Amino acid sequence: MPGALRRRWEALDAGLARFEGAFLAVLLIGMVGVGFLQVVLRNLFHTGIFSADLLLRQGMLWLGLVGASLATRGEGRHIHIDVLSRAIPPPWSGRVRRLADLCGAAACALLARASLLFVLGEWEAGSRIAGVFPAWAFEIVLPAGFALMSLRFLAAAAWGRPPQREGARP
Repeated sequence: MPGALRRRWEALDAGLARFEGAFLAVLLIGMVGVGFLQVVLRNLFHTGIFSADLLLRQGMLWLGLVGASLATRGEGRHIHIDVLSRAIPPPWSGRVRRLADLCGAAACALLARASLLFVLGEWEAGSRIAGVFPAWAFEIVLPAGFALMSLRFLAAAAWGRPPQREGARP
């Protein structure tokens, strides 16, 4: 059963990673396009796109959280401090890495809970961005992103991380 669960998780995670990568590419291209158009409209026609600056800020939030989620995949591309891991002998380094992944999972789970409470508060208050867009719809990426990061850290703690690729930093 544990092997089947791991294979299911890896298949789900791989599919989700493909979706996240495509989503990030489309979002980034869209944001660059809107930003460029906004500059052109302001400088040449003294006008602009309604709330483009506010929406671009929300897009940065999505880029950051979805990108962070993608970086926490089993390949360990997220930012981490590895000074201690270089000093630990190989038999212990895997255990310490799993402990660090457990701590990362706990921290992300707490952040997911806190951000969910924040988003629920925004929803109940009826907060709007630029007076038009519901704020919670843009902020929902916070609890979703942190929850997914927590799951990915938990999976890495349970099953370990694959060996580093050649040329990749540990």
